[in-house]
Amino acid sequence: MNQDSYYDIVIIGAGASGLMSACLLACSGKTILVLEKEGRVGRKLSATGNGRCNLTNLDMDWKHYYGDRDWVNTVLEKVSPARVIDVFEELGVLTREKDGYVYPHSNQAATVIGALYRGCRKPNIKIELEQRVTEVRCSEYHDAGLALSERDVIDVDPESGAVVGVPSRFEVETEDKVYGCETLIMATGGPAGLEQGGCDDGYDFARSLGHSVTKVYPGLTGMHAAGRWWKEVAGTRVQGGFTLFVDGKRQGTEIGEIQITKTGVSGIPVFQMCRLAAEGLETDKQVYGEIDFVPSMDMPACERWIEVNGIEGLVPTKWIAVFGNGKKNAAQLAKELKHFEFTITDTYGIEKAQVSAGGVPVDEVSPESFASRKCDGVYVLGELLDVDGLCGGYNLHLAWASAILATEDIQKNN
Repeated sequence: MNQDSYYDIVIIGAGASGLMSACLLACSGKTILVLEKEGRVGRKLSATGNGRCNLTNLDMDWKHYYGDRDWVNTVLEKVSPARVIDVFEELGVLTREKDGYVYPHSNQAATVIGALYRGCRKPNIKIELEQRVTEVRCSEYHDAGLALSERDVIDVDPESGAVVGVPSRFEVETEDKVYGCETLIMATGGPAGLEQGGCDDGYDFARSLGHSVTKVYPGLTGMHAAGRWWKEVAGTRVQGGFTLFVDGKRQGTEIGEIQITKTGVSGIPVFQMCRLAAEGLETDKQVYGEIDFVPSMDMPACERWIEVNGIEGLVPTKWIAVFGNGKKNAAQLAKELKHFEFTITDTYGIEKAQVSAGGVPVDEVSPESFASRKCDGVYVLGELLDVDGLCGGYNLHLAWASAILATEDIQKNN
């Protein structure tokens, strides 16, 4: 198929990493096309941090990520939270910090999206909305090993400045056009959050360029659980601890606000271990959770408190009936309050997840530049990779870092 137009760089996806890449390349002198399947830019980004957009976290450490430790460490050593903050200040976004969490000063994701979009409003950058990419491929000219200087320039579009009819390294096809480019940035995101525009197209593109893709699980979402009492206590919030067990092995404990739903548990302590629960369920392992309603007390202290005061001050009112309305002795109640167990039957699924856990293996992508090790000229960014972070700005930090390092590499080598 003949190309409709040619650009130096094509970016697939106008989310966090895609928009940041375009901004950072704005002064490179290269022609850049951003293709976005949604009708607006930054749709998923607008929902992050409950609309507040937690940009990064001052407590940046590999322990806050699921993925290859050495690979993650290399990325974090190159792009610190301070560097991300500096980049946003250069884009006109003042930040504020609370308990290590970094937000735009306005407390609105719209501020971040607006700054990124303004940074892309340059003569050499074109953003095409509602343009879903259907196929990505290396062109026959690239396979033949022809250098750009050896190719014939047929024409230049007077409106966009794009070169037309140049045999190029990559061909990016949408429903009605084919674009050629020398450098391809894949910033499609993953299938998490379908209502916000999540999709798995990027995995198909990665495979077509020689990459493999791991099993993908939902990350940062709630869990369904067995038990008849959930409907009775739905809507309550427990300031407690959540512990996850897979085949009897403790996976970790998180303290915070646990939200009780009609079918199980949600909230940040639950989100943090969703990936581990999903992996266990996928392999038919026994997965169960445990709530500690009073993490500030050990078992003896809890028992003494109940003997004197009962449980009314330790649990939301709706839970009193679940614990027997005072029919159990203090020792029994203390044990149940400290170790309230239930079987996990499923997660809320990828459509409600905040992040996709899994993707292109990180050993196929350079941590110094996010350049593909399978296909020269390709960069694989952000959520497409098999590395995901906990709640707290860690996934967005990785998105920004991937864009920063990829664009540095592009400008250095071209």
